[in-house]
Amino acid sequence: MADTAATNVLPQESGEEAADYSGPKYHAQQKVLCIDTNNNTSDDAFAPLYEAVIRKSELKYIDPTTQKILPNRKRGRGRGRVGAAAAVDALDQNTNDLGTGLLQEWCHHVHFNGWNSRWDRWVTERDIFENTIENRKRLSENSGKVARSQPKQKEETKKRKRGASTTADNDAESSSSPLNRNLQLITRACELPFTLQTVLCDDRDNIAVKVHPPPILSASCSSKQQQRRNNKKAITMLHVIPAPTSIVDLMGQYVQAKKQEDLETFANYHRRLQRDLSGNSSCSDGGVGEESSMDVILTKEDLKMNKKKRKEFALSILALVDASLPLFLLYTEERDQFTKLMAQFAKEDDKQSDNDHQTPKRQPSHLYPAEYLLRLFVKIPYLLSEFDLKKNNPASILLADEKTQDFARFLSELIVFIQTRVDECFAGNYQAVEVDD
Repeated sequence: MADTAATNVLPQESGEEAADYSGPKYHAQQKVLCIDTNNNTSDDAFAPLYEAVIRKSELKYIDPTTQKILPNRKRGRGRGRVGAAAAVDALDQNTNDLGTGLLQEWCHHVHFNGWNSRWDRWVTERDIFENTIENRKRLSENSGKVARSQPKQKEETKKRKRGASTTADNDAESSSSPLNRNLQLITRACELPFTLQTVLCDDRDNIAVKVHPPPILSASCSSKQQQRRNNKKAITMLHVIPAPTSIVDLMGQYVQAKKQEDLETFANYHRRLQRDLSGNSSCSDGGVGEESSMDVILTKEDLKMNKKKRKEFALSILALVDASLPLFLLYTEERDQFTKLMAQFAKEDDKQSDNDHQTPKRQPSHLYPAEYLLRLFVKIPYLLSEFDLKKNNPASILLADEKTQDFARFLSELIVFIQTRVDECFAGNYQAVEVDD
């Protein structure tokens, strides 16, 4: 195949006229079989072939010793001048070394079928074969297959770098079950804005950082062992329990505030509707059309239903706090404090229940501040998917689309409510506590 390639010698003197070259053997868009020159280490007669398409053809310089295609002469300016100058220097150096000049052949830019375009390359005509039945017997098993899987592998690598679970993502995308859709809806509703993320991170830093006081050498210590034990003590910051504003108080404020907003929305809507019916309103005053884009409450039944659903949501949040706080919402430094406080409050509640049988026992949601509610928001998708469903609870939120939509709507509403009252909800009442290091 090498003899059929059109070859010639580059003239030594710039004044000489270039020789006429015969045209290329293959033309653009022609389907051919080609050798993978990068991976081919055997003889061309036995090298595997790949299906390819000719993109374009050009005359290029060939190094007669290595048979490699040399870069074109380029006249670059500015930023491209370094690369262009290197290419010209390479050609000039080869010309000076060979003495007789460089060979020039027709080369073709080929695209391998089924492979990514980054595998496209320039090859000589000796590396290209016609698409015949006899030549197709040498087709590689990977022809048209390998590169299709590479973009997918590249995407998976990117997902791993972002810290995402590729398996979980593929399962979620491939599965269209209502449970997965409902879980994704709640997961999006649980996303905290930057303001609340900052509160959560600051709270973690205050509790996790331990301060070690300087060692104390006191004559009152009975032994060196006692002295070493005292020096191992560290000081950390824990929340003051019971909190001035507990989670129960916050949820009560949320329910009352949203009830007032619903009443105002209901009143404004019907006031504007009455004006429209009487013909006294104008478009500039904002009529019903302006309210139609809002979540308006049309009837008193809707008002009562919204109030009932919001109360049920608040109670479910409090139940989640009480059930999950001892298991998932406490840091290691807070567990001793929780055990002691709950035992102390249980005794006080028992004494009060002897006098008044209607007094309910205090739960964690009555004692702990709003920071623990933010910790719950992060854990809600995990709690609902891992525990609520596995217990086969018929009242599970994820089993009903309407329940899921209401829960996600009220959850987003609660997060916005907390965000607009950051200073009121997060007082930051901490106390210094001595703990073992």
